[in-house]
Amino acid sequence: MTTMAPETEQPAGVAQCGCCGRTRPANRRTELGSTPGVFICTSCALWAARRSTPFPVVRLDPRLVVRWARGLAPSRRGVATMAVPVLHSADLDRTADYYQALGLAVVQRHDTYLVMHAGPVELHFTTSQDTPAPGQAFLHVPDAGRLWKQLQQRSLTGIGPVQDQAASGLRDFVVTDPDGNHIRVASPTPRD
Repeated sequence: MTTMAPETEQPAGVAQCGCCGRTRPANRRTELGSTPGVFICTSCALWAARRSTPFPVVRLDPRLVVRWARGLAPSRRGVATMAVPVLHSADLDRTADYYQALGLAVVQRHDTYLVMHAGPVELHFTTSQDTPAPGQAFLHVPDAGRLWKQLQQRSLTGIGPVQDQAASGLRDFVVTDPDGNHIRVASPTPRD
């Protein structure tokens, strides 16, 4: 004697692929336009698309399309994307040594010009007499208090006290390099 399993209903939002027979949730299947009520899974849809054209068919991540479209759109922020201070230096070797101790790395070096980076931070230095001495720069960091503590532990010279500025809502300190340049390092005052 043979018995047949009773037919069971599919859970809501789940359907069987009309091609391979696998059960798939709604986000992994599509209904055929010419045959209402017949669904195929994304794997079978890609297989069918590849068989129907000589052109390559790939499954795209929709986030990639959005990134591509954003790259085509004109920027609402204007033309400028970054401003880099050019500070005076009487001795580029001394300047490089000083800022390397602060965590910046030499990226380019020329006879009268020095470029240093630390992540997205970029500072330029020149020995040209056209650059007024001393100069100033403002440096945004995630946590000025924590950075100040790290620099204090290294016993570096030219690191001023860290202070909370009530008027601006910033916690900051000033780094004064051997040429008298002032780098104001700041982050939003933490909320207690």
